[in-house]
Amino acid sequence: MKLKYLFLFIGISTFFSCTKNFDGRATEDQRLAIKAYLRFYAGSLGAARNYIEIDNMRLNGTPISMGGVFPGSASVTAFSVIDPGSRIVKIYDSAINTTQPPVSTTQNFLGGQYYTIFSYDTTNAVKALITNDVFNIPSDTTSNIRFVNLIYSSAAIPNIDLYSRRKGANIATNISRLGVSAFVPHLTGLSDTLDVRPTGTQTNLASFNAFTFNARRVYTVVFRGRYESTTGALTRNLNIIATY
Repeated sequence: MKLKYLFLFIGISTFFSCTKNFDGRATEDQRLAIKAYLRFYAGSLGAARNYIEIDNMRLNGTPISMGGVFPGSASVTAFSVIDPGSRIVKIYDSAINTTQPPVSTTQNFLGGQYYTIFSYDTTNAVKALITNDVFNIPSDTTSNIRFVNLIYSSAAIPNIDLYSRRKGANIATNISRLGVSAFVPHLTGLSDTLDVRPTGTQTNLASFNAFTFNARRVYTVVFRGRYESTTGALTRNLNIIATY
C-alpha cells in the first residue's frame, strides 16, 4: 500500500513540474513579443566603417560599408532586438580621423514592431531615415515588395518609378527622394529585372537583372548612390534586401 501511494505522489509531482516548465516558456515568449526589432542599412555615399548604437550600446561588431545590411539579409529572422520606448540612435565612422561626423536621432520604438534604419546623404552630412515596417507575410504564392528612394543629388532630380519587366508594369510610382512606398504583392518563381525610371518615362536609370523573388517573402528594393554617377564606387544602382 505504501508503495502504491509512493507512485501516486511521484506522478503528481511530475505533472506539476512539467506544468511549471511550460508556464516558464510561455512567459519568455510573451517577453520576446513586446520587443522592438531593428535592421540597419548603410545608404550614405562612401560609407566604409559604419557602426550603429542604441542608447550608447553598439549593435554591430563588424563595420558596415555602403550598401551593407545589419544584421545580414541572408537570414529571414535577422533583426536586432531591443526594448521598446524612446531610444537614441547613433551612426558613426569608427576611424580616428574621419570626415564623417556622427549622427544621432531619437526614435520611439513600439513593442512588437519592425523597423529599418537607413543612413543616407554624403559622408560629411550623414542622416538617418527610420521606417516602421508594416508588412504581411503572404499566405499564397506571391511576395511583398516595397521601394525606398535614397538616391543623392545636390541638384533637383525627378521622382522615380520602379518597373518590373516580368510584370510589364510599375511596382511603385512617383516616389520622391527619401520616399518609401507601401508593400505590394509581386510575382515569384520567375526571373525578373527591375528598372528605376524618372516618373512617366521609359528611361532606365539603373537596373537589377535576373532576380527571382520567392513566395511568402518580403523584400525592400533600395535606389542609392549619386544620381549623376554612372560609373565608379558611387554609381546609382539598386539593392534588394530580404526584409522578412
